[in-house]
Amino acid sequence: MISLRFYGGVNEIGGNKILLEDQTTRVFLDFGMSFSLANQYFDEFMQPRKCNGIIDLLEFGLLPDLNGLYRCDYLSHCNLPPDPAPSFDGVLLSHAHMDHCSYIHYLRDDISLYCTQGAKDIMQALDETGSTGTCELISLKESFQTYVNSKGSESKLTGEKAKKPRSYNIVENQFAVGGLDVEALPVSHSLEGATAYIVHTSAGPVVYTGDFRFHGYKGDETRRFVERAAEVEPVAMICEGTRVNLTQADSEERVKEVAKERVDKTSGLVVANFPVRDTDRMQSFYQVAQQTDRALVINLKQAYLLELFRMSGIATPRIDDDHLRVYIPRKTWGVYKDDRFSAKIQREDYDYWEREFLDHANAVTAQDIRDNQDEYIFRCDFFELKELIDVKPEAGSTYIRSVCEPFDLEMELDLKKAENWLAHFGLYPYTQIHASGHLNYDEIKEVVQTVQPKVLIPVHTQHAEVFQTLHDNVILPEKGREIAI
Repeated sequence: MISLRFYGGVNEIGGNKILLEDQTTRVFLDFGMSFSLANQYFDEFMQPRKCNGIIDLLEFGLLPDLNGLYRCDYLSHCNLPPDPAPSFDGVLLSHAHMDHCSYIHYLRDDISLYCTQGAKDIMQALDETGSTGTCELISLKESFQTYVNSKGSESKLTGEKAKKPRSYNIVENQFAVGGLDVEALPVSHSLEGATAYIVHTSAGPVVYTGDFRFHGYKGDETRRFVERAAEVEPVAMICEGTRVNLTQADSEERVKEVAKERVDKTSGLVVANFPVRDTDRMQSFYQVAQQTDRALVINLKQAYLLELFRMSGIATPRIDDDHLRVYIPRKTWGVYKDDRFSAKIQREDYDYWEREFLDHANAVTAQDIRDNQDEYIFRCDFFELKELIDVKPEAGSTYIRSVCEPFDLEMELDLKKAENWLAHFGLYPYTQIHASGHLNYDEIKEVVQTVQPKVLIPVHTQHAEVFQTLHDNVILPEKGREIAI
């Protein structure tokens, strides 16, 4: 017998934290943030207190109350004695979306983490380019520690001295965690490095889908995963159901088709909004740029991520490509390319990781885009709309919105603000085209009928009851309650 406990992803989209226990082995499947629950208590301007360690999150059930799981510096600071060794064998990460990996921040640095190279690169980019400095997904920065400095006085431990690397294991095909054999199978999602897992337990194989879809540039890999899952005859399948209540959806191929049609008809600048780490969507707009003899302009965070992929040997567009440009915004003093100031002063406007792109042959400024608007597809999200003040789209320009429709009040308010900006610059009405990273009802039905697990357990969905129409042995998980297999 094995045990499953769901500490997130129950009656919600995201927040997956699933504990699998088999004899003496204990592993988590993902360890993400529950946005829906967190947003009930916190927001952008009211966050859990770092000085309170994990206590604020335990108070509202955002983290499970388990021993031997959390970082020792946080526990000690709050007078909670840490265990001398971790009580868990590892965390299997399906991909690098924050609702699956964000709460790694709170884990001990000696708990083993398993993921693909692509997922690790994305998390590294989040750590190194984030503005909050609180991700700590790749390296833990010890907090509340002091040392005696060269003058003999006590100082806070900060910076590189405080860093402790986390224990990452890059997964390829088969590997072992504790007493378990695991298969990692790549799937299509919306970003690089997504994977599903087959965990071979004493009770039989358990399949965990992570987030997946059939369309996109790795759709064939999803089908190979489903075929393999069927071969092992699983005792249980934990299946995501983000869109299980829907029967229709656009595909990545359709996004590319609509975007190209719109670009072909545009004489001026094309402004496009797609998620910053959606590498499939970036690939789609990059291909459209190639086909329409334009250059896709990406931001510095995207350029940094592509450089990490290049160093890892992952096949994604390169920033020195003729159809890619890296946008250099004005920051701080706003004196980049301003001859009144020295190169040193200009560079000081930028973080250390941004400076390597300032002199790149493919770097462009707002003035470059403004002067040659018919040569570019300018990627510009909600937080970058202010760049339009400098770019000044000319008559004949267009806007393509390639992100999901708003699903809460905050997103609706943000969209209204964005539409005000677009109307001001003559980019309204706009083209809306988006493709989800998830399967719809008919596709999930196909998966279930192909795999035929003995038990089907829905996760990552607000419509778990729909799964009962797909299988005759569905267990609806309850948060924190044991499911014995």
